[in-house]
Amino acid sequence: MSNEQAILAQLDATAERGIRPERAKAALADVPALPDTLLALEEQLTRATHDAEEKLQGAARHLVSSGGKRIRPMVTLLACGACGGEMRTAVPYAVAAELTHSATLLHDDVIDDGPIRRGQPASRVIWGNAVSVLSGDWLLTRALEIVSAQPASHAALGPLLATMRRLVEGEVLQLSLRGTFAASERDYLAVVIGKTASLFGWAAAAGAWAAGVEGRIPEALVRFGEGIGIAFQLVDDALDYAADPGLLGKRLGTDLLEGKATLPLIRACAAEPGLRERLRALVDGAADGDAVAGEVISAVNRVGGVDAARAMAREHTRAAMAALEEVPDGAHRRALHEAAVSLTERAF
Repeated sequence: MSNEQAILAQLDATAERGIRPERAKAALADVPALPDTLLALEEQLTRATHDAEEKLQGAARHLVSSGGKRIRPMVTLLACGACGGEMRTAVPYAVAAELTHSATLLHDDVIDDGPIRRGQPASRVIWGNAVSVLSGDWLLTRALEIVSAQPASHAALGPLLATMRRLVEGEVLQLSLRGTFAASERDYLAVVIGKTASLFGWAAAAGAWAAGVEGRIPEALVRFGEGIGIAFQLVDDALDYAADPGLLGKRLGTDLLEGKATLPLIRACAAEPGLRERLRALVDGAADGDAVAGEVISAVNRVGGVDAARAMAREHTRAAMAALEEVPDGAHRRALHEAAVSLTERAF
């Protein structure tokens, strides 16, 4: 498959994750020069690690070159176009967003002992935990270097540093709650905002900064990005309890087996407090994981935990779309709208 065909397939795959893929596909197809710009993005992602030490480069490129939906950089590019800029000027910022995201995945796989990432052995399995962590650290510094060299670094660099701090704080909070199943909805949302929404917000605003726009519109794009980031994670967490495992790419109940209390589980435990004892037995090794997972999945669906997560996702999507209305209308904004709705309303 040629690079151009790969980019078009990536666009289709991104659009088809939603409940109305035809609308997202059509909106993305209306954006001038998007495939060429995504090709430039892929080329710069490869070049971004050219001067890394051999092992660090291998671990980083193993993940970065394995594909992925490139959602965050897509948001950056489309936001730049919506603000009247040439999307190619936003490519370095989009690269920084993807490198930052990749760094968090390298770190997550070490924390979670994850064996697989994007259908391949995780970098930690091939190069070991130490190299995987250091590769993630290297990608974060590379992202900062790239942004610091851009014309809009005065606007983008400080927020990127703040975003990285929020990513770490979200990870630490999640880690402190792991296995306790004592997280409140407030705790859960704090983790989601730190680990997921914050980078979406920066990625969206970076597109405006790349276009030379500051002030009200980048602030609106932060709200848009954070809103769709929260909705995206809510839906992703709901899928762990309700998706077709073949489509999900992993078995149901993976989050709870890893000790993570997401919104559907938090709602189920509030409705049926006895679940906490079963979960404690799971953590203590006194209960079979698959058996407990089956019981909890049934309880989550019985009390409407999945529906609650989807309803909350829709609220955040509506808020995001309201913020997007402050951005000038056109093909780029319409593509942002349709792609965001598609991603945050994924069918189970």
